[in-house]
Amino acid sequence: MGFEIEMSGFDELEDSLDSVSGENTVTFDELFSESFMRRHTDFNDIEEFFEESPWTVEDEEDFEEILEDEFDAYVDDTTMFATWESMLGKAGEKWMADQLGF
Repeated sequence: MGFEIEMSGFDELEDSLDSVSGENTVTFDELFSESFMRRHTDFNDIEEFFEESPWTVEDEEDFEEILEDEFDAYVDDTTMFATWESMLGKAGEKWMADQLGF
């Protein structure tokens, strides 16, 4: 008794996995898409999120100078996340799912 299993789509998934394997450099604009920000925060995009914050964030150095507990409090007040780590993690999951075509 023999049978075949339809495997269409697996080649595309494998190609997608290859394209995101290893290290990836993703900008905040890519990671925190407008749809992500509208769904999970009080803001339309990541730029507005930082513009409305009490800090001036123009580059990575500015961002790294923000105290983690203060930034977590801002995230907790303005998003559905309790911490920056949880917001970043959810955005990463969403980005990865989008890259894989889910």
